[in-house]
Amino acid sequence: MEDTRHQAEKSRSSATLQFTTCCAFATLLSAFLVFQIQPVISKMILPWFGGGPAVWTSCMMFFQVMLLAGYAYAYSINRFLSLRAQVICHMVLVLACLLFLPIIPDEAWKPQDGSLPTLRIILVLLAHVGLPYFLLSATAPLLQAWYAAKLPGKVPYRLYALSNAGSLFALLSFPFLIEPLMGSSMQAYVWAGGFIAFALFCAGMVVVLVRSNRTALVENAIAAENDEADEVAQEVTRNDWVVWIGLAAIGSFALLSISNHMCLEMTVSPLMWVLPLSVYLLTFIINFEFSKLYVPRLWAIGGIAVIVSFAFLNHDELALMNHWFDAPDPDFAWSDYFGDHLMLHTAMSLLTLFVICMMCHGELVRRKPHSKYLTSFYMAMATGGAIGGMGVALVCPLVFNSFMETQITLALGLAVACYIPILSVVKADAALTTGARSRRVLTCVASFSVLLSGLWLIESGNWDGGNDETVLQRRNFYGVLRIDVEHAGEQGQLGRALYYGHTLHGFQFVNKELSRKPTTYYSTDSGIALALAALGENDQTLRVGVVGLGSGTTAVYGRKGDYFHFYEINPDVITLAKSPFTFLKDSPAEIGITLADARVALERQEPQNYDLLVLDAFSGDAIPAHLLTMEAFDVYKKHLRKDGVIAIHISNRYLNLYPVVSGLAAGNGYGLICIDTEHDDDAGQDEAGSSWCLLSTNADLLKRPEMQVLKADEYYNDRPAIQWTDQYSNLLHVLD
Repeated sequence: MEDTRHQAEKSRSSATLQFTTCCAFATLLSAFLVFQIQPVISKMILPWFGGGPAVWTSCMMFFQVMLLAGYAYAYSINRFLSLRAQVICHMVLVLACLLFLPIIPDEAWKPQDGSLPTLRIILVLLAHVGLPYFLLSATAPLLQAWYAAKLPGKVPYRLYALSNAGSLFALLSFPFLIEPLMGSSMQAYVWAGGFIAFALFCAGMVVVLVRSNRTALVENAIAAENDEADEVAQEVTRNDWVVWIGLAAIGSFALLSISNHMCLEMTVSPLMWVLPLSVYLLTFIINFEFSKLYVPRLWAIGGIAVIVSFAFLNHDELALMNHWFDAPDPDFAWSDYFGDHLMLHTAMSLLTLFVICMMCHGELVRRKPHSKYLTSFYMAMATGGAIGGMGVALVCPLVFNSFMETQITLALGLAVACYIPILSVVKADAALTTGARSRRVLTCVASFSVLLSGLWLIESGNWDGGNDETVLQRRNFYGVLRIDVEHAGEQGQLGRALYYGHTLHGFQFVNKELSRKPTTYYSTDSGIALALAALGENDQTLRVGVVGLGSGTTAVYGRKGDYFHFYEINPDVITLAKSPFTFLKDSPAEIGITLADARVALERQEPQNYDLLVLDAFSGDAIPAHLLTMEAFDVYKKHLRKDGVIAIHISNRYLNLYPVVSGLAAGNGYGLICIDTEHDDDAGQDEAGSSWCLLSTNADLLKRPEMQVLKADEYYNDRPAIQWTDQYSNLLHVLD
């Protein structure tokens, strides 16, 4: 009898170990695959839609909605199907997903123009990763539900921490390991191999679950233990759902808005996606696995300090620092130093996201239910995540004409931070003694005072560059455009300036006589002006292609008989360039405009035989990476006549793009000269310093004296040449 019992216990322990091992590995691998495919597929389609921040925002919204769908599926089958039926259903879907491998978007899905970008992104992702992502998203909560059912008394939430650890490793490995070692296509094939391994683990799970029913893990014992556990399970209320959804929505909203903010300040790349998402996941890991690290009052105080500091860095009152602290030299301004300090702003953005998510996710974990309601809890969290994602990707662009998301995030985070002390004192002082009432009143007054002061600081900050001179502002999928009326030139003439965020995209004088003056980066001594003058000698008519329209300033150099063709993906830019700006209308040259991503359009066009091809397409403060790859250069060469010139505008506050451009020149046998033009800031916006790189096989053209005298020598001994490809480009190599 003892031998039989011992054998049963041994068999049960073996089955438990096998089941736990399968659960752990399947959870870890599914989480890794879920977050690895996000940057892989997003980077593949990024060039199709202009390379702007909204591409990643739309992708993230899709992933969050599919995560919600996966959690809803897990919740439904766990509630309405037997364990055996759940396992069979899930395994059938796993096998169906194998038909989608490898996950590489078909070229036929490339958009013909720039219309309906969000819808097109969703359709591309749905067609190529919809079912696999849906299934993988459902795996973690489903396995935890099975774990809780088969092993009552065990803590299933540890699997959630394991899931987040796998997700975090997937994200951090992409920019630092996966992307440097393999191209995008190879990444897709490796991911497919990982999915096949996941399918094998799922098959092993099926075997273990079937065998466990024939061992000491009998269903009657499980049911009895579950009944006992259910007796102490506290019922989930509607208020619980509202709080769960609300806290998850704030965290998700903060993630996407901070990601947008960082991309707008610098450039759109996997690194700018991965860093905020890693911070977001880290807060889940800390709160679910190391919950003692979350001390509500301490995190609330820290959250208030960080949020207020971040708001102050983006406020006009930052100029007070010039009076508070002595400057190293007379020309130094602390406000300019901190206002334009990339690493400081990036660090503060990530720190702000961290404290907001720590508070939201910490409060979530404090309110997590009994494991009986595990799938309901995850459903609520996924619902909040989807609501936050749709708020940033869909609602804000429709409601606001500027990027208000960052301010809303700070306001919500500050509200949570100020509410936590109130909630704590209310719970602690439930007895309502005289001292308790006084403590509650003081806490409420202090919290509301901090909240109101912080909201004023956030609301009055200069987040998008708008000011009293702004007369028009528009927002769409591609970003925020505004027109300011400013005085410029030696006599302070009135003019219109076009901005994308904080970046100037063109200036035109209102005065009729000055309206055709080339301004900003296109002044008569700029690189593009010198290239046009050299190519147009002896009254030779020119064909010029321009990637990026802006206010259309380049058209001022057009002469009768010339042809200037602009490629622009943002329809609002085209509208504003036609009115109120008049560079296009006043130009004697024939003007053509294509509404589409320039590279996609050029790939589909017949050779255009351009004398000059200008790359002047900005995304925030940087040229989109897909326009600077070796494959892109092959497209440009197809449209360039022999001895033609490619002019690339590399002016940038944060990135040194010269090594990338020199890599393109060296890899294609082109000569290169970089022309740097500096102008006095006091002269106004009509002339802005610029850096242009001119590439050509015509060595004599690049050696002209007027070019050599403006040659930017400092670039040439700076960094070794870099060759970006469609498969690989790394932002870390060009940080200035």
